[in-house]
Amino acid sequence: MSVKGPKNVTFTYDSVNMTAYVDQVDLNMTVAELETTNLDSSAQEFEPGLGGHTVDIGITKWDKVVDDKLGPDTITPAKKTAAIAFKDDSGDTVTYTWTSQCFVTGYTISGAATGKVTGKPKFRLSGNPTRAVS
Repeated sequence: MSVKGPKNVTFTYDSVNMTAYVDQVDLNMTVAELETTNLDSSAQEFEPGLGGHTVDIGITKWDKVVDDKLGPDTITPAKKTAAIAFKDDSGDTVTYTWTSQCFVTGYTISGAATGKVTGKPKFRLSGNPTRAVS
């Protein structure tokens, strides 16, 4: 069964719960592929390499609270703590936390004459997270 996003995803950055300002959270977890093909191989061969993590956020309710956190960190980058939690239909929650290992890599603020002001920050999550299940 599908799980609805509202009330089931939270995003906290530098101790500020940004969930009320966010309409999209994309946690990207990748694993490098190390090719090990040799002259005796009959097809390409690979081994898993190091993991990498990023998160892209959609800000639907941009205001000073959001900019007070993201704006200064794009001017003077600093590593902060980030936590992303996902809850399923049964109430089980999986939380990924990077303690002092998250930094802003991009921050777009957009506005249109017939629309609202929104934002699209991007974050690099350095190292492996702590994964907690509750």
